[in-house]
Amino acid sequence: MLLIACISLLALMLLGVPITFSLLGAGFLAVLLGDGPLQMYMNCRGFISGVNSFTLMAIPFFMISGSIMNQGGLSKRIIQFCSALFSWLRGGVGIVCVAANMIFGAVSGSGTAAVAAIGSITAPDMEKIGYKKEFTGAMIAGAASTAPIIPPGNVMIMFAAITGLSITRMFLAGYTPGFVIGIILMIICHFYAKKHNIDYGGKFEGKKVAKALKDCFWALLMPLIIIIGITAGFCTPTEAGAIACVYGLVVGIFFYRELNLKKILNVLFKAAEGTGQVLSLYAASTMFAYIFTVEGFGRVFQEWLMNVSSGSPTVIMLLVGAFVLLIGCFMEPVAVMPVVLPLVYPLLQKLGCNMVQFGLVFTLCTIIGGLTPPVGSYLFVTVTVVKTGVTKLIPWMLVMILVDLVVVALTTFIPGFCTWLPDLLLGPM
Repeated sequence: MLLIACISLLALMLLGVPITFSLLGAGFLAVLLGDGPLQMYMNCRGFISGVNSFTLMAIPFFMISGSIMNQGGLSKRIIQFCSALFSWLRGGVGIVCVAANMIFGAVSGSGTAAVAAIGSITAPDMEKIGYKKEFTGAMIAGAASTAPIIPPGNVMIMFAAITGLSITRMFLAGYTPGFVIGIILMIICHFYAKKHNIDYGGKFEGKKVAKALKDCFWALLMPLIIIIGITAGFCTPTEAGAIACVYGLVVGIFFYRELNLKKILNVLFKAAEGTGQVLSLYAASTMFAYIFTVEGFGRVFQEWLMNVSSGSPTVIMLLVGAFVLLIGCFMEPVAVMPVVLPLVYPLLQKLGCNMVQFGLVFTLCTIIGGLTPPVGSYLFVTVTVVKTGVTKLIPWMLVMILVDLVVVALTTFIPGFCTWLPDLLLGPM
């Protein structure tokens, strides 16, 4: 049954069938043609139970709040504030792009949403001031890759839902890797601008910053509400997402007066579309993963990992990371998680591995898949935004991938790199 499922999945993907329907089709064919104990109704039951989670409810809320930011004028004001704060630096416009992506990611949790929302605004400014399209596109995609790491990342929400790990602890662990990636990208922007003698805004203007801060004050409160609410334990991530939605509506309608009924309906439509894509893929993957469990593949895979790694948790993390990087080139990260995590998580837990550390390594590796062809979602949305070819972006995209790999290495070999903050605020695990 497992062989039928894998061959069917590969065949459907090669035929160009969308990954969600490929997983569903492979699952049904495996049950229909295989000789395993699974009944057909179990596929339907697994599809529904896969998304029947209070934790996963946070995803649509954060998607709505991110869309409200974009439609309600909050994103625009945040970019204006970042511009006032950083544009005087060499490479300031590129730095603004990175900073705005990080702030937007702290609300939406989605990298592709950050590319579309922030990239569409910052790309023309970067090109106008002298940045080449290839660098602009790669930087937008690289900066957007911080969105799933800086809370409330959708990938971390799914990791917590699958493993039962504390989502608050995961969120706190994501800040350091996310900010390190952001700072490295800002440094790259600075030296690129210096090398090409572009993007130097002059001197710092305190009055300009104060004016921009006053204008975007209510917009900046939105990510702070989410961060403080979750970190201080006032609310769960799902509740924080709901609060952010209501807050964004109030600010967009009554303070900035840019939201109307038409825009609100568009927000809900876009959020429903995005949620449907993510959760249907997640549900289909959960059903596919159930076949692996029934066939006993987990035990065989764990034995192989133990033999190859000699029982070293670090080596196993690296092997799993390499596997996820490879699979991520051909499948969306959401599709990988429900299949791979149930196979390796119990083994690492048994070996005494720090599961928050593993969660960050796993999350970072899935995100790199979004930057690589042929499936990379960040890459292809960026191509649409900057209007250039994929091949032209590849050289600078490799630099962005290298930055992420450096942070993966830091997270793997220095556990305290990502765990110091949750251990400080919540106590050791």
